[in-house]
Amino acid sequence: MKRYNRHSVALGAFVMTAALMLASPAKGMGPIRNGNLILFFMEIRAGDCSITDPAVGMVTSATPLDSPIFNRNAFGAPASCGPVPAPDGHQLTLGEFGAVKGSVSLKCTGAGTHSVLHFSGLVPKGTYSVWLFLKDAAGNFTAVGTLGTTVPSENFFTASAAGEGQISVTTPEEDLSVFGHVGSCFLETPLEIHLVYHQDFQTHGPVPGPPDTWLTNALFLFP
Repeated sequence: MKRYNRHSVALGAFVMTAALMLASPAKGMGPIRNGNLILFFMEIRAGDCSITDPAVGMVTSATPLDSPIFNRNAFGAPASCGPVPAPDGHQLTLGEFGAVKGSVSLKCTGAGTHSVLHFSGLVPKGTYSVWLFLKDAAGNFTAVGTLGTTVPSENFFTASAAGEGQISVTTPEEDLSVFGHVGSCFLETPLEIHLVYHQDFQTHGPVPGPPDTWLTNALFLFP
């Protein structure tokens, strides 16, 4: 009969544990938290806007916070310069749009990656959605889609009258709604989580909607 001493058993257990950790380093870890919400102003113009000249109205550190903002989101379509409205009808200012703060907690579970996001400083009663962007080591996007399940999409919420909002969803292994595939633990790859404001006050399921109806408000970066 083959005999094993306790040292060889312990060594075997250590090797097995190390192999599992290398194969899936994020699984079994506690929640990963990020309170650094980064404002995103590339799609907006403040004070003025030009369809032909993208430099007109670009936001700088000198742009007054009371400047009215315009949607110059040219993603996948010719640029537009429509004013960005609040739910009560007034045109949003740079200060209102840029007041958002937030935090996110991510944890890999047996059902997928669980995400809990909290926001403040949102446009009161504004319509928002949250999007997952996976990247390779070079920073290229490899998969994009709704955070949480793809069918049905569950990545949206309406801010309270006080400008507060939160969302709690689990993203299973699935094909994402725009392109690409996400595994059972998306923390195993570099990623971004984007907060989108919908100026038409509607969500559009698997995609944000026509470019002149939405703007990226802010994003989280991992790592």
